[in-house]
Amino acid sequence: MKHALGILVLGLLIFGGCQATLPPKSSSSLSFNKSASFNTVQIRRVLLLPFEYTTDREAVIDEITEAFVVELRKISSFEVVVPTGDKSLLFLEQDVWVKGSINFASALALRNKYDVDAIIFGNITHYRPYEPMLLGVKVSMISTDTGDVVWSADGVFDSNENDVAELVKQYFENTHQKSSLYGWKLILLSMRRYSQFVANQLAETLRD
Repeated sequence: MKHALGILVLGLLIFGGCQATLPPKSSSSLSFNKSASFNTVQIRRVLLLPFEYTTDREAVIDEITEAFVVELRKISSFEVVVPTGDKSLLFLEQDVWVKGSINFASALALRNKYDVDAIIFGNITHYRPYEPMLLGVKVSMISTDTGDVVWSADGVFDSNENDVAELVKQYFENTHQKSSLYGWKLILLSMRRYSQFVANQLAETLRD
């Protein structure tokens, strides 16, 4: 396991290789990849680390990370936990990768501390909190048993694009009361709601 973790190159910045594009009803900007071992490794408990962002805006990171916590828990195939304790120590805990490779000591420490079978982490690639809303996220899941990246997803959702607007409408129809005052456009009035929509789109690729 140590050897596998030490040499593994993550797909946080590069999601190359075999990616699967979602069917037409999904955004053309969303892609994901699941390894052959995704359905064979035992994943009962997953640690979700705070997302990284290029600027130090803790509120943005908290908002989007929380959206993913909610949506990943809806999948119901594993328990989702988040780091606890002093926030100033989270950056040390989050040091799972160094220059594109797994930090074995950090990954093992997280596995032992939180008793998890996998770790999810990622970064915010695009962010525009006003109309037209824009949010891009890259995310990966590694198995703490094998060190493999078992799932990754990469999406950029610009609400100014027609296919994204259609996805927002579909999401609203499936998750909201249709009698809402603003209808589906309610989601476009708040980045909190929009980040929930984006998290839903990426998390749903775990079902396929």
